[in-house]
Amino acid sequence: MTTTLPDFPMPRNHPLDPPPQYRTLSSERPVFQVRTPRGDTAWVVTRHEDVRAVLTSRAFSSDPRTPGFPTYVTGDVPPPPGFFMQSDPPDHGRLRRFVTREFLINQMEALRPAMRRILDRLVDDMTADGRRSADLVGQFALPMAAMTICEILGVPFEDHVLFVTLTDTVLDRSSTPEQAERAAIELMGYFDRLVTAKELHPSDDLFGRMVSRAADGALTHTELVGMAALLLLAGYDTMAQMIGIGAVTLFEHPGQLAELRRDPRLMPAAVEELLRYLSINHAGLPRAAVEDVVIGGQRIQAGDGVLVMLNAANRDQSVFEDADVFDIHRENTTDHLAFGHGFHKCIGATLARVELSEVFRGLFERLPDLRPAGPLAELPFRHDMVLYGVRRLPVVW
Repeated sequence: MTTTLPDFPMPRNHPLDPPPQYRTLSSERPVFQVRTPRGDTAWVVTRHEDVRAVLTSRAFSSDPRTPGFPTYVTGDVPPPPGFFMQSDPPDHGRLRRFVTREFLINQMEALRPAMRRILDRLVDDMTADGRRSADLVGQFALPMAAMTICEILGVPFEDHVLFVTLTDTVLDRSSTPEQAERAAIELMGYFDRLVTAKELHPSDDLFGRMVSRAADGALTHTELVGMAALLLLAGYDTMAQMIGIGAVTLFEHPGQLAELRRDPRLMPAAVEELLRYLSINHAGLPRAAVEDVVIGGQRIQAGDGVLVMLNAANRDQSVFEDADVFDIHRENTTDHLAFGHGFHKCIGATLARVELSEVFRGLFERLPDLRPAGPLAELPFRHDMVLYGVRRLPVVW
């Protein structure tokens, strides 16, 4: 008898919650199989314990060229050299170590004044001429994230329209393979030109320092290009989406937002809870098994594809009490897996924490009566993107 596998991705019942089927299916079988839109069969891992096990196991590959790797997220575009998020040891460690020094805690904390200057400029623009309404995504979240990462990396801000448009095409699951491939090629061409310019004219910014350190042959030109692409794309889109949907979540919990306005010292804990509660990677982290392994009591064979669901793991009720409740006073919020886990854990985690805390503190300082212009049900959410978020957020003050 042939078993019909559930289709993936699965629909959300509430825009701020993961699909309820994750919990239903995992209660029957902790690790279960699905079929993706491209016809792949993949194991889905949702429990906190099992997600940690997969992300720390060398039995799973992050390289899309590995047999069995789910193409649901990556399509047919191979990762460029230097794109260490999609590489395995030993290359992964070599590439990651090359840039780790740029994301130390003290360096990220030192960026707060620059972030505040960008925020104040954007709020000034929003409120100019007595205006009292705006789209918080288009006029604040997107440019805030883009201007911040451009300043850190040394990328001309005027280029942001190009890389934002191309990034959206690559990450939009409704794009055809041909569209995604064309956008990826054009995007890599942009980063090639950017790195070449830094090689010709060294600069004191993150990309400039990378190019200088690579001059002794530590990295090839193509590896620098791939690493530049990874750092900009990861630092831009994730932050833009977290700012937008984070604001939605705070608006939906006015009591807790009022507490944050009264006492900004609560902000670090609130940021951790936003990261846990939202977990904006809702397409899953794709992996391929390179050897037979048992996860959650399920035998996964070499050549099988796996989708690791961080958003489901961060709602695991065996780890987080009242896991579906947003609570800025939660005691174990830092147990979340929003940045992944293990040797692939997000290198920009500290940057994200600093930027989000600075953004929400400054935004509600400048606009203390900021509020949504309409109900949650009317907002357009990014259901077809690799990273979840909201496309527009009309607000008034």
